[in-house]
Amino acid sequence: MQLRFFTLLIALLFVVLANAAKPGYKDYIMVLKEPVTEDKIATAKADVESDGGEVLSVIRYGLKALIISLPTDSVSTFKHKDYVDFMEQDSEVHITKQ
Repeated sequence: MQLRFFTLLIALLFVVLANAAKPGYKDYIMVLKEPVTEDKIATAKADVESDGGEVLSVIRYGLKALIISLPTDSVSTFKHKDYVDFMEQDSEVHITKQ
């Protein structure tokens, strides 16, 4: 569980450092269900692009995920795809010492 959280945190940090979403779009991390194959990644990328979205990055180590930018009205479509484990909207993350 800690590895999954840490990997998600790194992915979120990567997205924050990348370009912000275009107007009318939001950035998401789409985590793929295991086992993740190249075919599953290709299908997810094709679905995102065919829906007017953009794949910003592919994370292949640790948590298998796509960093994507989607039109705001198409997000719910992807949450129910059989290859999606879960999706998180991009947000700014701050790490502080306790």
